[in-house]
Amino acid sequence: MRPPLVSEELIEAAIREVAAGGRRVTGVAVRDLLARHHGMRGGVARIYRLIRDAQRPPREGTQILLRAADSAESREAAIERANLAEHREQVHQARWARETDALRAQLADAERNARALSDARLRVAELARALASAQRRIAALEGDATRGVS
Repeated sequence: MRPPLVSEELIEAAIREVAAGGRRVTGVAVRDLLARHHGMRGGVARIYRLIRDAQRPPREGTQILLRAADSAESREAAIERANLAEHREQVHQARWARETDALRAQLADAERNARALSDARLRVAELARALASAQRRIAALEGDATRGVS
């Protein structure tokens, strides 16, 4: 058999009592208070739901409706914030555009340098082959000259 339920009124009173005591309103604190005063701890899900509900600000018509002066001031402040945000975004976009252009220029330079390096390696290989060929001809001519002189 299930124990009797703690009423929502008792839970709400316990929440108010914990808050009035200057302590942080937590499920553990409320359940401990209920156990001390009433001998029952109450359901966890229900207690946490009631704590959430108690912590929400009340929705009253006077809080929703703003005075005309306040709304004009908040409108001006919102416009100022929007203008500042737009300026920051423009500065941000300009910075990244400059950095992107600089990186593209570096990439183009690197590609040109890679082509130049490849061309230089081919030229060195050609010159190395020409040198080897010339050295073989010189050696052959020197061999012919020494055979003919002796």
